[in-house]
Amino acid sequence: MGLVWLSVARQRLIARLIHGPAMLGKLTRTRTWLLLASFALAALWSATLPAPVVEPTAETGKYSDIQLYHDVASGVAAGQSYYQTATTLQRQHHFPTKPSLTVRPPTLAWLAAKLGWQALHMTLAALLLVAAWVWSRQGESAATRAERGSAALLVLLGGAMVSQFDLVAQHELWAGVLVCLAIALRGSKHWPWAVACAAAALAIREMALPFVLLALAFAVMERRRNEALVWLALLPLFAGGMALHSAAVNALVLPGDLASQGWNALRGPAAPLQDLTDVSLLNRLPLRAAYPLCLLALLGWLAAPLRQALFVLLYLLGYALMIALFARTQNFYWALLMLPTWFIGFAFVPRAARQIASTLAGGRARL
Repeated sequence: MGLVWLSVARQRLIARLIHGPAMLGKLTRTRTWLLLASFALAALWSATLPAPVVEPTAETGKYSDIQLYHDVASGVAAGQSYYQTATTLQRQHHFPTKPSLTVRPPTLAWLAAKLGWQALHMTLAALLLVAAWVWSRQGESAATRAERGSAALLVLLGGAMVSQFDLVAQHELWAGVLVCLAIALRGSKHWPWAVACAAAALAIREMALPFVLLALAFAVMERRRNEALVWLALLPLFAGGMALHSAAVNALVLPGDLASQGWNALRGPAAPLQDLTDVSLLNRLPLRAAYPLCLLALLGWLAAPLRQALFVLLYLLGYALMIALFARTQNFYWALLMLPTWFIGFAFVPRAARQIASTLAGGRARL
């Protein structure tokens, strides 16, 4: 009887997490006031933050990461080995080659050498359009038509950097768009496409791994056995690919090569706000407005349909914590892994306002 009771209780807990009301809809009046006060204090604090001081790039800024990636692809297109070209160029321009993670996976360079950057630019733009279309269709039973339409538009606005041709060489931009698409597809009948998108993101930038781990955890929690097994199978494939990558890089590292400064900057909670602003359209606004707006998107996600909101908030806050703890100012592009997903939260801000107003008025929060 005890095992049966535990099984029933577990099923009820899972159902409540997946299909229950939005997080804001569960709050009491007192907790809602505390949330509003916390948000107001955070917004005021963020409005006082200074602009980040960016560290100089290699050779006093004359040679950027983007130039490096283009030159590597050109070398591969000319018939050179990817790893020989990448390590040689990074050495020549005073980029570190140690540890092996300082050399990007070869996938994007191989594709650029084979197809050309113009074709890749069109492909990335098409992926962003597909992500916008999928977000406009998913969650129809929980999100309103206006919210789905707003989400689609916000995907395009959040991924606006795709329009800049040179930035197609930025690995994190690809990973962010692919993960955004995978988030909308995971847990649905189209989940194999979510796995395919995540696998592509991993092949381009290994920093997409936290998304895969989170998707696996949710598939297990939600008892989607087949999906969980496929997510699980992706992990040893990724580990094997990274082992081969590390071996190829380490075989070409020379004793005098530079090592990375490390990823322990401890920039604090201001870092994700600064970096998200830097890599998005928010950089066109005064910082006193841009930083609070970043927080407003999170408030919107708190009001979103719970099944999606819980996953997205864990994903976004996880990366925000990683940036706060580890990213140097030079690593601002890590924030691209949260875009355009972060921007979608704005679609649910009106819902958040209705839920808060209803709770404070003593009524039942409207969904």
